[in-house]
Amino acid sequence: MRRLLPLILLTTLTTAHAAYCYDVPGEDRTLLPRFQGAPRQVTEERRVSDPAAPDEPARTTTRTFTFQGSRMTQVQTRAPGDQTWTLLTLTGQAGYQRAWVGLEGVFSGKSVTLAQLQKQPREPITLTFDTQGRLTAYSGVWEDQTLQATKEQVSCTYSAAKRQVVERVTRAGLISQVTAAQLDTEGRLVRREIVATLPGSGLRNTRQSTYIYAPGGSGIRVEETANGQTLPAVLMTTDAAGRVTHIQMAELGDVQEQWQIEYDAQGNWVRQIGTMQGQTFMTVTRRITY
Repeated sequence: MRRLLPLILLTTLTTAHAAYCYDVPGEDRTLLPRFQGAPRQVTEERRVSDPAAPDEPARTTTRTFTFQGSRMTQVQTRAPGDQTWTLLTLTGQAGYQRAWVGLEGVFSGKSVTLAQLQKQPREPITLTFDTQGRLTAYSGVWEDQTLQATKEQVSCTYSAAKRQVVERVTRAGLISQVTAAQLDTEGRLVRREIVATLPGSGLRNTRQSTYIYAPGGSGIRVEETANGQTLPAVLMTTDAAGRVTHIQMAELGDVQEQWQIEYDAQGNWVRQIGTMQGQTFMTVTRRITY
């Protein structure tokens, strides 16, 4: 799923991530994805395969978002390959729960039920929002692509006068990341700078991105540098509603990563297909119940 930029760009900054506090073209917010049309439930299935090993089974991960009114209340994650389930509760007695099925469960073909998962110890999390419903603080966990969880704290500061959002993230009590995002008069992201530090090591990474919007809203060009080094540009095609429908990386020679994105009548994306050299390596689909 295009929550993150292509792998070549992402690995330049080891802590690069999709945003929590603002929108990025072609990406979902990390903690609270935005949906149109007030859905009641969204089931998102990600299938990742290796084009170089077509006989190997694809790895499938499923996330289910549940809503009450317009507020997301629960995120449930399942990776059937290793029988791992996680559950994030966002309202009421908010918390994070994780269950692991041992070898006996795997060999017997059993999986963890939601009821069993809810009996697991719950790690408290907190979320706060401002009067406009924007996230201002989050304290809880962060899951990587392998569903490993680490403690994370996030804060969001909004400045209408400067048209700027400042996002601060601390992960595992060690990695510190500060992002300054600049918006234009239409609320679109035009520049952002990410500064990541690892306390005690002196390691400091910076990444700057500029978003250039084509006249008439036909596309977006993203120009980036990481630690002073120029990265290949990212080219995005947009539809009449300004939604990103195609993403490709420019000037990469033999590496040709591309993404196709499809939307439903409500304006929510329902399919993302990632290809490398014309071979599909990831497909993400959403089943949305309104």
